[in-house]
Amino acid sequence: MTSGTHADTSAAAAVLAAARESRRVADVAEAELLAHVLAWAELHVTEDPDTAETWGDTPVLLGGEGVPWIREFTITELAAGLKLSPAAARSLVADVMELAFRLPRLWAKVQAGQVVSWRARLIASKTQHLSVEAASFVDNQVAEFAGRMGARAVENLVDEAVGRFMPRLAEEQREAAGDRRHLSIRHDRPSYAGTVFIEGELDLADAMDLDAALGTIAEGLKEQGDEGSLDQRRARALGELARRQFRFRFRYDDDTGEVAPHLVEEATREPAPGRPSRSVMLYAHLSAEAIGDHVHGSESALLEGDGGQLVTLDTLREWLNVEGDVKVTVRPVLDLNANLTSNGRFASPFLREQVQLRDRTCAAPHCARPARRLDLDHLEPWDDPDEGGPPGQTNSGNLAPLCRHHHRAKTFTDWDYSQLYPGVFLWTSPHGLRFLTCAGQTVDLD
Repeated sequence: MTSGTHADTSAAAAVLAAARESRRVADVAEAELLAHVLAWAELHVTEDPDTAETWGDTPVLLGGEGVPWIREFTITELAAGLKLSPAAARSLVADVMELAFRLPRLWAKVQAGQVVSWRARLIASKTQHLSVEAASFVDNQVAEFAGRMGARAVENLVDEAVGRFMPRLAEEQREAAGDRRHLSIRHDRPSYAGTVFIEGELDLADAMDLDAALGTIAEGLKEQGDEGSLDQRRARALGELARRQFRFRFRYDDDTGEVAPHLVEEATREPAPGRPSRSVMLYAHLSAEAIGDHVHGSESALLEGDGGQLVTLDTLREWLNVEGDVKVTVRPVLDLNANLTSNGRFASPFLREQVQLRDRTCAAPHCARPARRLDLDHLEPWDDPDEGGPPGQTNSGNLAPLCRHHHRAKTFTDWDYSQLYPGVFLWTSPHGLRFLTCAGQTVDLD
């Protein structure tokens, strides 16, 4: 049975053909981009990294053994030109150098349009720790099959190369296998609903104990009236476990031989000795209209962090509406357009706070590092008044937050910038690219 008219079928076929052509053009363009990145890197190769200044434009090795060294700050301009963060640009250059100099057969396949760029970069990202011989082995193995290999197959091949050509590294990896244990909680990137992502790797025994404890607490929450799903109750159980609001003993089961935690007393809101029931430090920015119970919970508050995160007011109220000690600090409103001045070279806490709130992130193009952890740079370099410099150089109009990388790039290369309005910066790169930046946003003027 068929559906649709002949005209519908023809139109669908035309759309599909157009989409395939767009995909082909995009793949060709990606391969060309990698070739341009290689040409840019080769224009900035340095032959003598040992004699370079470690604070200036230091040579960096991006890629594995045998790849030529290049100047660090050439990556800065490339990143801005391609609308990438410096970290993303370093990753791109490292993958390209790895492909061109250590995986030449795979590189040729990419440039011939037989392997898509993203798949080749995936392979290159996993071979940069290999010796020259091991990388050559991988190159010979993957060149004909890269288009059909997934991430796991590539990892297996890299492991085989390590085993064949790098036995000492293979032994070190085996010895270090137990050190993979970790637990990452991305509290710097909360979702709009106020949740965060957790991932980790535990010892099997610890994981089984944690699983049993969460199950026990989740069941206790259900008995107390929590109507959430099992997954939701297990997630809440982690917070309860962290705050030690449940008391456990461990019981040995004679029948199964297992040791499992079990709840032996009712939940209590009493915190553990010397610890608050909840300890959270947040910087939340709200308008005057957003403060008060009459405001609908769908309104938002801005949390400081990597790029800034929005959460609902209901979520913010829920975090604050807990039993136990909650400390809330309300800071005075700062006029972000005022021109404040500090005596001396370093900004006062009040001036630093103003600049950080005004700019939010690093003021350089396409850099989203939070301003609170960065340097404050004098746009016009500091000139000591005791040696003839003018007074009042440390002021709102002459300060901007810069990460250490962009601070060094501005100091040691031909990057230049000025502040057009409070928090609005005009940047010019060494090769004449121009950018406007404001509160973490970048506009490419070219």
